[in-house]
Amino acid sequence: MQYAKVRTANPLKGFASWEGDAENDVPHSLEYVPVPFDEVLVSPGECDFSVLEEKLEEAKSRRHQSIVRFVIDEPGAALHLPDFIDVEKFSYEYDGKTFLSPDYNDENLLGEIESFIEKLAGKYDGDARIANIETGLIGHWGEHHVFYCEENEDARVTDDTWWRFFSAFSRNFRTTQISSRSPSHPGVSECDNIGFYNDMVCSDDDDDYFREMLSSAENLPSRWRKAMVTGELAPTVQEDFIKRCGEWAVMEKFSGRANEFHVSSLLCAAAFAKKCGAIERERILDASNALGYEFSVVSASFSCSGQNLSITAEIRNDGTAPFYYKWPFEISLVKDGIIGEKFNPGWDVTKIAPGSSVSFSVSRKIPGASGCTVLLSIPNPMENGYPVSFANKNQDKDMNGCLTLFKID
Repeated sequence: MQYAKVRTANPLKGFASWEGDAENDVPHSLEYVPVPFDEVLVSPGECDFSVLEEKLEEAKSRRHQSIVRFVIDEPGAALHLPDFIDVEKFSYEYDGKTFLSPDYNDENLLGEIESFIEKLAGKYDGDARIANIETGLIGHWGEHHVFYCEENEDARVTDDTWWRFFSAFSRNFRTTQISSRSPSHPGVSECDNIGFYNDMVCSDDDDDYFREMLSSAENLPSRWRKAMVTGELAPTVQEDFIKRCGEWAVMEKFSGRANEFHVSSLLCAAAFAKKCGAIERERILDASNALGYEFSVVSASFSCSGQNLSITAEIRNDGTAPFYYKWPFEISLVKDGIIGEKFNPGWDVTKIAPGSSVSFSVSRKIPGASGCTVLLSIPNPMENGYPVSFANKNQDKDMNGCLTLFKID
């Protein structure tokens, strides 16, 4: 099977745009969706998810899956705390103005957060419109730090609060990928289904800090093997990176960080901020495709005995990360442009680790297979979502969203 770069959007990987904010046609499948906490928690123990629903449906209409973060304290904007939650608030200065941060240790707030997480998971765990949920909520911008006001000892988040917070996400979400901003915070190392998000990728100082956090427990550096790593290309470098991403040294550093941290996706608003020509578009797409998985079929073969058809395919992942959801493969047999047979071979896409190949096989009784073209696909469970595209020349050759393997003579 011949290799060829993927030139379309691939799901659950690459650069994400800010919700609905893309001025060009650079292919992408993700968008970042921030949600103010006071717009979903409407009364004690009661949630109204209509705002989130609207955002998810709008993203879906663009064929995008959402990276969701709920925010309470947004420096430069507002405190998104429901009025009925009465807790102490700490003032801080940001950009010449005064803002407020709540006492996250207060039982009134922490109890509501735990209840909210349970209800969120009850409604959205496994929802195909969501690529992953960043734990958010606590800290400035939901980034798990309160450094603007932490000179006040009472403003600091206690270990017990962190334990309860991360445990609530871990025990309630069993399917949707969850990511934490701070790997070293109490509870994260014990919650093995929680991945990470680094909001300052390619900022040298911040990447050093992220490395330091990952080194705080033995099991954190390998967490990426089963839990997704996302984040943001550092806002301080985005504009320059987009201008220079065609340069070897710039891409070497970027690819190095993507491989080191096994990043699946990054918010990069600058990638979509303005219209661009064909060459710039291709360079941005190359940078985007350097994130996450990259599947290609190395070889494929078949054998027929009577009505029994056996198919073998060796699939390689040359990307930086695994594929984290068990989306089913589909094999289709097509003759004269019509699908005569379609089935799930039972292959597990999550088993194809970066830098490795897996040989899959399946046998099935199929009358009349002779003369059929065999196609392989991994459809997106979200309606109209982008299917997985293989880095092969025959991708989309005979049918969009499918890789042509061979014709049965």
